[in-house]
Amino acid sequence: MADAPKRKRLEKTVSDPPPVGNQKFYCPRCGTAYSRQKGYFPVSHSPMYRMGGYLPWCSECVDEMYDEYRKKLGDDRRAMKRMCMKMDLYWSDSIFDMVERTAGVNSRIRSYIGKTNIIRYIDKTYDDTLQEEEKKGAAVSLAPAADADGEDEAGVDDELIEFWGTGYDADSYKDLDRRYTKWTSGVKNISPVHEALYKTICINEQIIARSGAKGDVADKAQKNMMDALSALNIKPSQVKNDSQDAEVEKMPLGVGIQTWEFHRPLPRTPEELKDQSRLKRNILTWFVGKTSKMVGAKNSYSRMYEEAMDKYRVRKPEYAGEDDDTILADIFGDGGDGG
Repeated sequence: MADAPKRKRLEKTVSDPPPVGNQKFYCPRCGTAYSRQKGYFPVSHSPMYRMGGYLPWCSECVDEMYDEYRKKLGDDRRAMKRMCMKMDLYWSDSIFDMVERTAGVNSRIRSYIGKTNIIRYIDKTYDDTLQEEEKKGAAVSLAPAADADGEDEAGVDDELIEFWGTGYDADSYKDLDRRYTKWTSGVKNISPVHEALYKTICINEQIIARSGAKGDVADKAQKNMMDALSALNIKPSQVKNDSQDAEVEKMPLGVGIQTWEFHRPLPRTPEELKDQSRLKRNILTWFVGKTSKMVGAKNSYSRMYEEAMDKYRVRKPEYAGEDDDTILADIFGDGGDGG
């Protein structure tokens, strides 16, 4: 049998990728190895990269790609939107306008990515952008426009923006301020730590409400809210029916009853319903009155006791002005007719 011809060896045209190991993270565009992703790769909440939590390209490559699109398309806004398509980021004209106002000398693309991670946009991707554009029933506009979620920060007091941070629309700022006022009503001397916890409660409460309106579940927001409630000791399982009740438990009985009566007094009993069972009168008569009589105290309670006892005492009849024969005849009866 003749020997089979040997296969021709193919030359490699692409070099093998650098081995991944020893906690190294490689950028697929430039091949640079990094010891960690944090600080070197942009954060991403896209479902495609959710396992790692970061985009696969390093920050320097992301800047270079954005600069290439700027030169190719000749427009910063179009270049930013093209990068959102490539990296599955949520596109919004209002976010881009915000970046234009605050970016300064920093990288615009990285500033944009950072603002897509704020609470208002954290779970949105480019799919949400496409859905919103379909709802509008028009082609994608490249001119500045109001975001689908609402208006921008225009018309909002600077104090509100400074208190809650940037990234919310006007309605969200008003809603958060209303919720904060409700939660802190009656609370005195709010420390910075408590203020941060109350803000956390309001923000997550808003997320839960909006997720519920969409039919979504906000498990993370619910957990964050319960943690903040627990830290403030106002979690439902930590609070009594009334805060005064909890204080009463720590007080002496008499002081506690007085305090309770000051804050939650019993309603006044109508006259027709007062002491229908005569329980109060019986206690005052037979307990307080008897005790007063025993110790020789002369007061209204001892007189009540005496008046009550008079009904049960046996008294011999008094015969004023009668002779003994008449008294005996009255007691023993008449002995007979005439004798």
